[in-house]
Amino acid sequence: MSLSYILQELDDPDFDDIHGDDETGGFAADKGLRLLVSSLYTSWRPPAGTAFLAAIRVPIGNGNKSTSTLVVPDLLAAQGVEPSGEWWKPVNRIYHIARFGKPPEVVLDVLASPNRPEAYAARHQTYEQLGVVYRVVYDPCHLFSGQTVTVFERQGNRLLPRTDTHLPLLGLGLTLWRGTFEGRDDTWLRWTNANGELLLTGDELADLWRRHTIPSVSDRPVTSSGST
Repeated sequence: MSLSYILQELDDPDFDDIHGDDETGGFAADKGLRLLVSSLYTSWRPPAGTAFLAAIRVPIGNGNKSTSTLVVPDLLAAQGVEPSGEWWKPVNRIYHIARFGKPPEVVLDVLASPNRPEAYAARHQTYEQLGVVYRVVYDPCHLFSGQTVTVFERQGNRLLPRTDTHLPLLGLGLTLWRGTFEGRDDTWLRWTNANGELLLTGDELADLWRRHTIPSVSDRPVTSSGST
């Protein structure tokens, strides 16, 4: 779906009746988030060389029963942690900061609802309180600002906007890329490495390998089927 079509739909008087409570972004966000997570697992190696965890729409909690805080980012990523071996148990289905020993380094939110500025501010404050290092806001329909991607970085107790889309402590960056993912041509949010190169998905790496190892027709040696 093109951006112009989405914006036209937002102006439709029936849009709020149908989508007023939708904060997930639907199919577009689902596919885009899958692209982000899959490329991390395929191509990212954290600077410290440690294991990492990346997940879609897993709640984050501070683990404090007296002052319980729970928030559900669209994506989270954390270095040096692994999920529990018993991850189907209810207690292990949440990113409990007390259990993991640290907050996630990155949370990412896709802005899909045009009528929740107060929720946006409250969520930002919650991330500050939880100790998140980077918050990424992806606003493809420009519901809150004219900026499509904003990266906030922790400075003291605050998450303040950067002037670029780099996450230097992780050796990552973000960019908008026009191309095809899972059969869909669109503009996608993609990770880059410290050199600005895209983190490739498994399919992209496989395609790159095939193009480098399977010779084209013009490259193949000419053989003769006749005898002399």
